[in-house]
Amino acid sequence: MHNKMEAKFNLHLKALLDLLPENTSILEHFPVSSSEKLLSETPVNEAPQLVVALSGGVDSVVLLHLLANFKKCHPTYSVIAHNVNHGLSENADHWGMFCAELCQKLKVPFISSTVKIEKKSRSSLEALARDARYQCFKDHMLGNDVILTGHHQDDQLETLLLALKRGSGSTGLQGIRSTQPFFNGHLVRPLLIFSRQALTDYAEFYQLQWIEDESNQDIDFDRNFIRHQISPLLTQRWPAMAQSVSRTALLCQDQQSLLDEIAQQDLQECLLNKYLLKEGKGLINRSSYQALDIALLSVYSNVRRNNIIRFWLKSNGLQYPSSKQLTILWQEVALADADKQPKLQLESNTICRYQEALYIVPIPSIKTLKEPLTWSGESFLWLDKDRLGVDFSQVDPAVAKQHQIQCCLRQHLDAKLTCLPEGRNKARSIKKLLHEYQVPPWLRDQVVFILVDNQLIEAVGLWRCQPNASTVSNIPVMDLSLYSR
Repeated sequence: MHNKMEAKFNLHLKALLDLLPENTSILEHFPVSSSEKLLSETPVNEAPQLVVALSGGVDSVVLLHLLANFKKCHPTYSVIAHNVNHGLSENADHWGMFCAELCQKLKVPFISSTVKIEKKSRSSLEALARDARYQCFKDHMLGNDVILTGHHQDDQLETLLLALKRGSGSTGLQGIRSTQPFFNGHLVRPLLIFSRQALTDYAEFYQLQWIEDESNQDIDFDRNFIRHQISPLLTQRWPAMAQSVSRTALLCQDQQSLLDEIAQQDLQECLLNKYLLKEGKGLINRSSYQALDIALLSVYSNVRRNNIIRFWLKSNGLQYPSSKQLTILWQEVALADADKQPKLQLESNTICRYQEALYIVPIPSIKTLKEPLTWSGESFLWLDKDRLGVDFSQVDPAVAKQHQIQCCLRQHLDAKLTCLPEGRNKARSIKKLLHEYQVPPWLRDQVVFILVDNQLIEAVGLWRCQPNASTVSNIPVMDLSLYSR
């Protein structure tokens, strides 16, 4: 019986691994320079590692045991285990030691990480722990790594019941997917075809040891309440309930895949790829320039338009919005009066409207500079480390000894300062120029201005100022470009 389970697991896992596409999805939504940086800094494994998310519970212990045997049949794959200590139980250190000893016994390399969970309002402890755990997996991943978790058929039942409780649509009723892209690799759940009882029977047959997390008995948590109070009643009445629910999840996944295909086609018709700064010279949150044209969106039915917006947000790494948020986004943001600057606040981003288009705007702002920064000849000058900087690599460092060259933001400039851009015949205030150059309001504080000997000469990536006649021969010509995340 258990040999059949091992054989079924091996065939199923190999099929899942063989179907995994080359994963570049997360890079598609980064600015060009950011994705190049990410690729250059991320080691790539030609033979993907299979990384077991090992908690020490029966499901992950069985998964590790099965994978240790899988490797014997498929030696090209390497298997490692990763335990994350969330610090939520006084037994957490003991669980970590248990996992380390188990890996030593099975001759599987072991990684241990510790995270600190900061409780937030309106966020479940389970979700916070999961996010922290997944971040640890990301931090240790090589290119094309496959993270494997021990989710099983009963977990799928609980997940769909929770989705029904929340009133979820087809997106929520997809439940737990067997495979999905994950950072620069994949997340695979090969135990979804097995019940919790089948895993327990397997563990007992091989006399495997595992730990019991005491929090799993606390029915104040919704999932535990369903596990201990609801699921037993359902499976007692309908023994095949978990299998039937898993089949429903697969059908919903197929339907969602179809909706995503349609949304991807529709999205291409509605995108407004705007480059507000000169190509190659300025790059301010280029990913947020994947804007939606409101006029083009309005052509679609309400249902199809919502599908486009959901896909747009999800493609840019955001969570699916609620029905209420979609209504607000369209009625109160997209269709607001032209003289308004409406926005919808999400958890980590804001959706803003500007010039009849919708933009995704990250909430964290550029760190405020107390005073302008002086260039000393370095090839790159950061105004905010890894987020905003000016590339001086094409400028002779000797210029820094001949002139005082400063980089500053709008806040450092005199509010009454005017500038006459090259090619124009009338000086304008900085405020009016930023508006005329179509820089969205939320990006105007990220525009970098260059002062040479206290004279404004350039807004990097936007315009160069015509120098005063008395100083024209003294102003150096500099080829600058901007980097921003």
